[in-house]
Amino acid sequence: MDEAIDEEVPQSDLVHERLRESPIKRWILLDGNRFALATLLSVVVFSVCTGIGFAGYIPVTDPATATTLVGAIVGGTLPFITIVLAINQLVLSQEMGWPNDLQDRFEGMVSFRRQVETVTGSGISPASPADFLQVIVDAVVDRARAFRSTVDPNEDTRLVSLTENLVDAVESEGELVNDALEGADFGTFNALSSVLGHFNGAHLYAARTIRADHGDELSEEAHDALDDLIELLGHLAVARQTFKTLYMQHELAYLSKLLLYVGFPTLLGGGVFMMTYDRIIEAIAEPALVVVVGAAVTFVFLPFVVLLVYTLRIATITSRTADFGPFVPRVDLDE
Repeated sequence: MDEAIDEEVPQSDLVHERLRESPIKRWILLDGNRFALATLLSVVVFSVCTGIGFAGYIPVTDPATATTLVGAIVGGTLPFITIVLAINQLVLSQEMGWPNDLQDRFEGMVSFRRQVETVTGSGISPASPADFLQVIVDAVVDRARAFRSTVDPNEDTRLVSLTENLVDAVESEGELVNDALEGADFGTFNALSSVLGHFNGAHLYAARTIRADHGDELSEEAHDALDDLIELLGHLAVARQTFKTLYMQHELAYLSKLLLYVGFPTLLGGGVFMMTYDRIIEAIAEPALVVVVGAAVTFVFLPFVVLLVYTLRIATITSRTADFGPFVPRVDLDE
């Protein structure tokens, strides 16, 4: 079920989530350190296991019960090898290519940068993703303000109202994005995160609607400013999708490596635990056995936790950048 929309936020400024969402929710889904989140989930797993154990629902003195539980989780870890291979194959399919394909890809990126440099007048555009986005966002805000300055307040009331709504939305989101980009000089994800949920296709739709419905009322200067704004919004959408692709490739490759790092020790540790638990029972008291079993279950559960926290962020990014170009899903633009 869709969440209720914040009445103070226009629907045209939304994609799938409110811009004023819970900071805790955004930290869990996007901005939070994945290692910190994995640690937090592991603590939850350990607390649940030890809580059930101390309540007497896990007969820790019965070696068959504990070893069966750990063995089942270890058995579920083995398919991770297939997952890692599938992830690597996906990443490699995007990276590999013949010279003509790679040359076309390179020329496409160079051509896009030149188009941005031409319309923004920025000379050589920055190589850093965050700085590159900063240039486009600043240019979008400048063109929106320039367009507003060319519209006569005494013109058609509908035109003035549409212009004010569009420029106010662009200025508001530009301020939010600029604040986020200040601390995102080097991280591709930080740069991508700053524009998630902002500058979606609704702005492009609004600008094109003004040009189509009120083009006869606009001066040549207003036409030029509006055309530049529409072009820049398109460039911003392409840049966001490009950085999303780069981030996904990096994140998937890193995830596959991390799963191997975590998966091998958990398989080994789970096997050692199952072979030695009979001796462990004889060596320590029952309360300590609860802690040992809880720690063992948490340890062998680590690959699932790692997969969860990284896949959660990847899926969230994918859903929040689904409005590529002029299409804006699940938004009532008529309002």
